[in-house]
Amino acid sequence: MRELQAEDLLKLHSVGDVRTSPIEDRVVFVEEWIDPEHNAYCRRIRTIVEHSAPVDLTQGTSDTHPRFRPDGAELAFLRKVDDVAQVWILPLGGGEARQVTRYPGGVDSFAWSPDGSALAVTARVTKDGALAKVDTALLSPRERHTSNVKVITELLHKYDGDGYFDPYRPCLFTISLGDNNRSDQLTEHPYRVSEAQFTPDGMGIVFRSRRGEDYDRASDEGLYLVDLTSATITELVLPGVQAFLLAPDGSLVYSWEDPSAIGYDQPRLYRRAPDETEAQPVVATFAYPIGNEAINDVLSPAGDTLVWDQPGESFFALVSEQGSVEIAHISLASDTLVKVTTGHHVISSFARSIASNDLYAVITTSNQPSEVYRLGDGNQEQLTSVNAELMSTITFVTPDYFQAPSPEGHAVDTWVYLPPKTYTERVPGIVEIHGGPMAMYAHAFFFEFQLLAAQGFAVIASNPRGSRGYGSTFCAAIFDRWGDRDWADIETAVDAACERHPSIDRESLGIGGGSYGGYMTAWIIGHSDRYRAAVVGRPVTDWVSMVGSSDVGWDEARRAGGKHPWEDDSWYREQSPLTYVHNVHTPVLIEAQEGDLRCPIEQAMEYYTALRFLNQVPVRFVRYPDEFHGMSRNGKPWNRIHRLDEIVAWYQRFLTTPS
Repeated sequence: MRELQAEDLLKLHSVGDVRTSPIEDRVVFVEEWIDPEHNAYCRRIRTIVEHSAPVDLTQGTSDTHPRFRPDGAELAFLRKVDDVAQVWILPLGGGEARQVTRYPGGVDSFAWSPDGSALAVTARVTKDGALAKVDTALLSPRERHTSNVKVITELLHKYDGDGYFDPYRPCLFTISLGDNNRSDQLTEHPYRVSEAQFTPDGMGIVFRSRRGEDYDRASDEGLYLVDLTSATITELVLPGVQAFLLAPDGSLVYSWEDPSAIGYDQPRLYRRAPDETEAQPVVATFAYPIGNEAINDVLSPAGDTLVWDQPGESFFALVSEQGSVEIAHISLASDTLVKVTTGHHVISSFARSIASNDLYAVITTSNQPSEVYRLGDGNQEQLTSVNAELMSTITFVTPDYFQAPSPEGHAVDTWVYLPPKTYTERVPGIVEIHGGPMAMYAHAFFFEFQLLAAQGFAVIASNPRGSRGYGSTFCAAIFDRWGDRDWADIETAVDAACERHPSIDRESLGIGGGSYGGYMTAWIIGHSDRYRAAVVGRPVTDWVSMVGSSDVGWDEARRAGGKHPWEDDSWYREQSPLTYVHNVHTPVLIEAQEGDLRCPIEQAMEYYTALRFLNQVPVRFVRYPDEFHGMSRNGKPWNRIHRLDEIVAWYQRFLTTPS
């Protein structure tokens, strides 16, 4: 066995988006791996039939989003053509896959009609609906040389991970597969559609979108129905919908959270009958969020949050509770929720097999990346071993998980990753703070934690107040003030970890995190000299500029009592780490992404400039071009490795040498 290195990230595989056949005991899933030579992620669709060994179903390197035709005879999926995704259909009885869409901006998602004769497609097209790419040779010199100019008129005009909105907008189409793949457009610019499903009778399509006069001010999407006969569009659910199911009787089951809480609440379940205008809560007493709130840095292709068991009567849902993500069974008749799985793990994707009545799930744990399992009769059978080669050469750390008691009476979930080999001296510790803050560290594989432990550091991770997975009161406790209750909980976890593990050197502690974790790191070192080194990743440092530059920054006024900084900037200044930068005595590594639209890079630039001008501490600023906010999880592979090496080197410089 050997120590983990940053470049081992290139050897990791992940699986996800598991789906089951409607007619046989067959499961399909997406496997993802890295091509180091081309600095790219590759994806293919694989299948398992009656618990046999997995085999490749597609031969491409960009194949995702597998969906069975309702009769099980074909599988539709997305494959990139000329760098944009298009729908392809593969006959499962034999034969080659055929391309069925050719939208110039590509396809985001699709769904089958109940009879399998059509698809509902969210495809990116220009305002005039052109279905062919523009021939640049036909453009005038003016058109060619100003094609990248951005003219902005909307409040919501960019989105992290997507970029600045270009002329291509995701609109809703139907594809008639038996009629030369005829394409009919159902929604128009400027509204963007993100997901669509046919109604069970095939007479309409329900879709998620921002619409209306204030569509560009909405912080979340609503749910709409388009009648395929009249083409009329009706609003079904106000903005805040997270996931939804359509029942045979026309009723709607969905998870929803209040957008006015800007994430400090949690998704809850509702049901709306076809003859009612008001939705009724489902299992309202369940205190934890519906969905997967876990944070880790080896992502699995996402799957569904809600899956029917008996359509219209009962369904399964992912639920996040105290660092685990489980499958729960919900009965609409009895209004009850029962967890089907329990354990220290995270389930990111699942599906129910009609043929065998088993559940298939993608599961990860703290010391194992994601694999596909069959869940039946209370047992878990592992069906894939996509990381067997790497795991045969490296022993991954199993963290010590415990609940640190806080002085205020609540518990703080804490994980401590100790180095896998024994040291004669006490080891330095690194405090990791997650992003969000409305998310949670979990019993999931975290490459960065494993790497730091392998390099001789003890990693301390926790879920302070503000995290999800512990009820809405716990999450909302820091709504209008960061750096108070959350900081107290972080220190509670650190103190408990050092007390529980005397091998951690209390005098040699580092601290770091990204996004909100970057904010908290900057906040803490501006108020305390406890830590000897800090890593401030893609941070918020100045709320005044954040409001005007972030893709959703204007909503922060809700936290400031409704006042924007041009009205009263006192809250924004008091809550900005930049205000306290003169108090920093800790060496700081700043890493940020130049294409970050969530915490734009000027946040890191302001902080670096202030630190460098004051010249009180060593400071290093690393910028990654052409990367979004989530680079540590899904950025270009070699940039991710560069970032990890920078972090390890920084901590080694200041934590493993005398102060």
